Amino acid sequence: MNTEWLKARQTKYAAYATTYIIVILAVLVVANFLANRYNKTFDATANKRYSLSDQTKKIAHDLKSDITIQYFDKPSGMQAGKDLLDRYALLSSKIHVEYIDYLKKPQLARADNITREGEAIVSNGVKKEEAKTFDEEGITGALIRTLKGGERTVCVATGSGEHRLEDSTSDGMSEFQTSVQKDNYKVKSINLLEKAEVPPDCTTLVIAGPTGDYVQPAVDAIKKYVEGGGRALIMLDPPLKVGRREIGDNDALLTLLSSWGVTADKDLILDENILGQLYGLGPEVPVISSYESHPIVSELANSQTAFPVSRSLDTKNGDKTTITKLFSTSKIASPPLR
Repeated sequence: MNTEWLKARQTKYAAYATTYIIVILAVLVVANFLANRYNKTFDATANKRYSLSDQTKKIAHDLKSDITIQYFDKPSGMQAGKDLLDRYALLSSKIHVEYIDYLKKPQLARADNITREGEAIVSNGVKKEEAKTFDEEGITGALIRTLKGGERTVCVATGSGEHRLEDSTSDGMSEFQTSVQKDNYKVKSINLLEKAEVPPDCTTLVIAGPTGDYVQPAVDAIKKYVEGGGRALIMLDPPLKVGRREIGDNDALLTLLSSWGVTADKDLILDENILGQLYGLGPEVPVISSYESHPIVSELANSQTAFPVSRSLDTKNGDKTTITKLFSTSKIASPPLR
């Protein structure tokens, strides 16, 4: 028998086995290191019910300093807190979560004015904010307030027939108010006729479809606010005169917009895009399906939005302004009604 051949073959197999074992161990070590350093979870549910929103992910990704989230509850309720807050901890190494037994450490609860179990406090080491609700909306809201270090206020103009905040009909602004409050803005009304001045605490000014003409002092106040660094969302309905409802031309406000490079035409867009017909909409409801690359509309890609009873706009860069278009109607849209 050729024993030398047998020994060589056994040595070869042993070398192969040793190599395989070393490779497997190396893979396990690397996988364990990556798992510890980049701990991630994957949500396979259809509606992503266990995933946090893109807004929350962006805030966590942009953190420059450590954030601590303290959750107060009884031992029996801790799992509910972990189900949500552990997902925050996975987003960033700067987010630290502490689970505090409400019964064993009542002094900590009293120090943070916690009066019941199931509440959370978000802190950056300098400022603390209580989550108004224990869900993503409440936790992320507290996180934003902690980072911003101040209250943000949306001021909605009144006095010239604008759409009303308290109106819950399709013509009202109640859903708008609810939406911005969820993003941790305070909402208040200001009357530019009573006092032609935009208060300094206004983070954003909203002018929502006035039916009456803005007087010059009010327009001057808007100009001063915006050109002084303020932000404004100005929405103007077409100047239609249908039945008893008449919408003014608002020439003074249009002149101000034109000075910034935005010309609001006195017309009504009619769009015979087939998309609108598929949704059972008439030509007075343009349906948008194509958007520019601006962050405001980036999340609307591959979706459709409708803008009922809209007017057309012409835009150009001004001496003090740069205009960015967000979207446009289809090529078959036309503004024949003037």
